[in-house]
Amino acid sequence: MGDFNRVPDARRIFAVVAIALLGMLCARTSVAAASGEILALSGAASIETDGQQRPVAMGDPIQVGDIIDVPQDSKVRLRMNDGSIITLAPGTRMTIDKYDVDGSGVRQDVELTMSSGLLRTVVSAGSGTPNFEVKTATGVAAVRGTDWYIDAQGDATRVYVVAGIVSLSDPSGGSSVTISPMEASTVDAHKEPMKSRPVTQLELSALVKRTGFGLGLCQCVSTKTNVTTNCRPTTNACQAFCAGGGYSFVPNAPDSCGQP
Repeated sequence: MGDFNRVPDARRIFAVVAIALLGMLCARTSVAAASGEILALSGAASIETDGQQRPVAMGDPIQVGDIIDVPQDSKVRLRMNDGSIITLAPGTRMTIDKYDVDGSGVRQDVELTMSSGLLRTVVSAGSGTPNFEVKTATGVAAVRGTDWYIDAQGDATRVYVVAGIVSLSDPSGGSSVTISPMEASTVDAHKEPMKSRPVTQLELSALVKRTGFGLGLCQCVSTKTNVTTNCRPTTNACQAFCAGGGYSFVPNAPDSCGQP
């Protein structure tokens, strides 16, 4: 008789545990859906998610399937879950096709598509074979851990490498070229990638200008334990962001806000 009376209690306990586990799973799935966030914004841009378009805002999450559209007078910088920093120059349209990161934040596989524009990507160190890939209409670039630019304009894709190694191939992968630090290469439509060549200082300066933010680390301090961190270009911008409260500003913070 005593055992019979305990059965409903056991069932209720099982139900409570099952609901709790389901809630934890849903929360984990929701967190995993975000691949990164908007780190910096100059001007105005938009994100398209599941066919719905919205304006870009600082701190917005981004996820697989998002299309980020940056008009000619704007720039956007992303901080991804693996620590990589991606800057979209004016006139860039990019889709996040895949961004797989394991539980410890190590990148597993990344695929981006850029229909037009210029990206600067400072890719966090990975392991094994190159697992960060950017596709354009005329080429595919694959890297592991690198600071580099990819520029897709019309029927040509150009890659400029600052640090690390990039492999550039035609869309079919039939032919490729390896690009070393401070080298560049181009792949035109229906052609093999060109042999790599040195990057000129003039080219590098122009790329930095097109993608640069010059951001510093801004921290708003409302209490000793409540600190809000953001990336802003100047002390005045930081002060305005903090709405006249306590703040600190570090002019150059490439580790937190990306390269200039």
